[in-house]
Amino acid sequence: MENKSSGPVQTESSKTSGQVICPKCGTPFAAGEKKCPSCGETNRLTLCKSCGAQMAKSAKQCPSCGAKQKKPIYKRVWFWILVVIVVMIAGSSSGKEKQSAASAPTATPQVTNEAVSDSKDTSAQSDTNEFQEAEPTESEAPQEAASKIEQPAAEPEVTMGERNALAKAKSYLDFTAFSYTGLIDQLEYEGFSTEEATYGADNCGADWNEQAAKKAKSYLEFTSFSRSGLIDQLLYDGFTQEQAEYGVTQNGY
Repeated sequence: MENKSSGPVQTESSKTSGQVICPKCGTPFAAGEKKCPSCGETNRLTLCKSCGAQMAKSAKQCPSCGAKQKKPIYKRVWFWILVVIVVMIAGSSSGKEKQSAASAPTATPQVTNEAVSDSKDTSAQSDTNEFQEAEPTESEAPQEAASKIEQPAAEPEVTMGERNALAKAKSYLDFTAFSYTGLIDQLEYEGFSTEEATYGADNCGADWNEQAAKKAKSYLEFTSFSRSGLIDQLLYDGFTQEQAEYGVTQNGY
């Protein structure tokens, strides 16, 4: 009598290649993928950091070797409490700066007695020589200078969604490496709009060449790649050709 398996069995090669096997269609794919590329099933699997065995993301310890799986920092309650406090402090200080700038008095030029006297002398001289071109008095100079001062343009208002998208982007980059487009996709996956996700990626301060180097290093620490294979993997993650080549070069290729 044949024994029927309840799902795909992970082989030794899949443990070392960084892949999991889709429980629905049996297709192997990278553990970091959000969905199965073959059937679209949501990926709820991961690999044990100790032995590389396939396991559920929600499992607290590996069913194969028993190693405890530490919860990522961005999934811990205290981390998000700290993020909220930092955002509130930043918003409060920004509001105080705008209020102090709006309440600052504007200086008005003062005309001295000496300037008035010089103005009278100039007027008397112009009456005696009506064909001589009139020159501006010193009392007019401060007014002309004041009129030429350009007012600074008001900065665009940052929305709550953009601030949260920026904070989320920075927390992701503290945990792992992302490409520019990959970070936007991840933020959109979290529910942010395209505009909010783009704002977060544009203002997070990331060096995308360095992100490519970090991503390449993380792949090489997990399994082996050829130079061209590693470049293709970085391109798949959303890095540009130049960024991908920089990343593999920084890791000895």
